Amino acid sequence: FTSDLHFSHKNIAKFCPQFRPFDNVEQMDEFLIQTWNETVTPEDTVYNLGDFSFAQDHKQIERVLSRLNGQHHLIYGNHDHVIRQHADFFRSQTKHDGHPLLSSIRPYLKLKLPEIKNTLVLFHYPIQEWDGCYQGWYHLYGHLHDRVAEIKGRALN
Repeated sequence: FTSDLHFSHKNIAKFCPQFRPFDNVEQMDEFLIQTWNETVTPEDTVYNLGDFSFAQDHKQIERVLSRLNGQHHLIYGNHDHVIRQHADFFRSQTKHDGHPLLSSIRPYLKLKLPEIKNTLVLFHYPIQEWDGCYQGWYHLYGHLHDRVAEIKGRALN
């Protein structure tokens, strides 16, 4: 699970000062790709909780996605409008490991995980109350970067 990678976002360090400083966006993108591929194998499944890229050109986003290992599912974030506009393209193009650039793209997902015998509710934004919150279901969100929402229950940024 990941969120808020902000590929091609030159000002992300202003919002997240702990973010490693880079000389340019290309250097940052290369670092993120390298770190992703050191962590994620082609056999892994990744759920990305949004704000994948600030690139305004879908071909630039394709160049990044095509190099990332694994089966990649995207939950839309508030900065994923280019991906939203070209969703069919990103689902239909295959990358180096044989998976689609994005295996699924949606605003919200309820995901049953048999490994923990529980359900996760995935959404870009923190939700005060989510489906299953009183049944012990977990809520995973992004958007806040290094901050944590003041939410009672099983919520994780």
